[in-house]
Amino acid sequence: MRPQVLLAALAVVVILAAALPLAHGQGATPSASLCCDNCGTCTRSIPPRCTCMDASPSGCNPACKTCNKSSVAGRDSFQCKDRIANFCQRSCNKAV
Repeated sequence: MRPQVLLAALAVVVILAAALPLAHGQGATPSASLCCDNCGTCTRSIPPRCTCMDASPSGCNPACKTCNKSSVAGRDSFQCKDRIANFCQRSCNKAV
C-alpha cells in the first residue's frame, strides 16, 4: 500500500475514535454528576484529583466506589473517599 493511503486511513480512525465519547453521553464522565461543598485534599495534578468532606445521611452518589459509613451521636452518615478529577469544581448547594 502507498503511504498516503495508510496515512488517510489512520486519520479516519483517529477522527472516529475522538468522536465516539461525544456520541455516548456528550463526553460525560462519572464524576460529572458529582458535586462537593466541603472540599478535602487535592493532588497537584492537572486536573486535580480531590476528595470531598461532605457527609450525607442518605448514602453516597452511585458513582462513588469507596463509600465510608460512620456513626456520630447515633446517626449514620456516609462519605465518598474516592479521589476524583475535578470533584470540588461544582458546589452541591447553590449560593443564597
